[in-house]
Amino acid sequence: MQVKLYASLRQAAGVKMMDVDFKIGITIRDVLVEVTQRYPVLVKFVWKNQGELSELAHVFINGENIRHLAGLDTLINAEDHVDIFPPLVGG
Repeated sequence: MQVKLYASLRQAAGVKMMDVDFKIGITIRDVLVEVTQRYPVLVKFVWKNQGELSELAHVFINGENIRHLAGLDTLINAEDHVDIFPPLVGG
């Protein structure tokens, strides 16, 4: 399964995308734990407290925000695409 990072997250980690091994029953929480274990610099962007998603993180599965799905308990399929965005700012 492919995970893509955007903007400042991409710069912080030094990678655009990564592959995460798919396992039956894997959730987006599991994916985010693996991503932040590989790239600890992303912990402050992704996690608010132990196991709680930061308001700064915008995580999408196939274009849908996980906050509108089952949150961190959303199950992942092998063909899913995960996108992680930093906070969006504009003027």
